[in-house]
Amino acid sequence: MTIDFLLSALHFLLVFSLVAILAAQGAHLRRGMTSPNLRLAAKLDRGYGAGAVLLLAVGFGRVFPGAKGSQLYLSNPFFWTRIFLFAVVAVLSIAPTVQLIRWTRLARLQANFLPQDDRVRRLQRWLRAEGVVLVCIPFLASAMARGFGYR
Repeated sequence: MTIDFLLSALHFLLVFSLVAILAAQGAHLRRGMTSPNLRLAAKLDRGYGAGAVLLLAVGFGRVFPGAKGSQLYLSNPFFWTRIFLFAVVAVLSIAPTVQLIRWTRLARLQANFLPQDDRVRRLQRWLRAEGVVLVCIPFLASAMARGFGYR
């Protein structure tokens, strides 16, 4: 019971962390940004990826050895919708990650490199799309906590 409690709390903290990291990244990736903004956005992106992997591991730790039993989760369509949306967020995060890697490499090679504003705007759209999908996931979790989707 204590492990399940700790995993649950950690799961919530990781979700909040991902939202905060995504918001901070969006704040640093803006028109007219500076080199420190770019470097910090790239670091935040790495933290976002690590947090997402950890969130997935903790989430599945709650499902399989968790107190409620895996069948409760695995038979619920809301659970699978959450997994699907998490995968959508992961796919949406690929383009910004690849772009940030390219930009940080260019910034190391060219001291004055900063991305063009139209490219930054494009990246901001990807981040907004991630945020919209990410924010939907807790609604599904709340539905599950209230018994929706169980047979």
